[in-house]
Amino acid sequence: MSVTNNETVVDYGTTSKHNVQDKTNLREQAKSQFGFYNDILRGFDSYRQCLLHDESIIEFSRHLALAEIDTLHTDCKRVLNYVAENMSILGQSLPIKGRLVVCGLPRTSTTLLYNLLACDTNCRAPLYTYICIDMVPSIVISDSIQQQQRANTMLSSTKEIKHFADYQSQMAEAHPFLPIEEDYLILRHTSYLPFVTYIGIDNESDSDTWLQNEMSKHYACDYHETFLRMLN
Repeated sequence: MSVTNNETVVDYGTTSKHNVQDKTNLREQAKSQFGFYNDILRGFDSYRQCLLHDESIIEFSRHLALAEIDTLHTDCKRVLNYVAENMSILGQSLPIKGRLVVCGLPRTSTTLLYNLLACDTNCRAPLYTYICIDMVPSIVISDSIQQQQRANTMLSSTKEIKHFADYQSQMAEAHPFLPIEEDYLILRHTSYLPFVTYIGIDNESDSDTWLQNEMSKHYACDYHETFLRMLN
């Protein structure tokens, strides 16, 4: 893998047969204006290395994750290029009150189908019990060995849940909780991807060490402020 300020080339090497190239360049004016971009670049590069070196991730999932990272990286550079071309944006004051954003539940194909059926008074939408059938498992008599195996399984699951809860607590300490979803989406442009950090934990990797020990980063706030000024 090679990453520069101008171009990002992800080479899967022996782990994948795909090559992902980001052809969106960060212009020189944006480089000189936004010094925090170097930290954003390092963050995205670290996530790419985590995904490439994690052998537990299947190839299809790795490809999707890397594609999403490349999309977020490209969006970030487009925003910075736009603001660099319109420097008057940075001189604007931030709004006292945020914009009114009306959000709703995501539309799935089933929800859309039900809404379309509801438009016709003579049509009857299928009931949930018609399309979702739960099988009742047979009850078997288990001996003491099986009971102990079940207890061990439950204990292992409990430890994993506790580990995840501790990780969530650490993330909450490093970053504020954002009640507005759009704020979280903006932070994703700055390589803030907690889920990828969780699945890519590798204490022997320098990139993972940087992500875990330096999660409270000022450049994310700088980019967030720049983005809000652009929207104002």
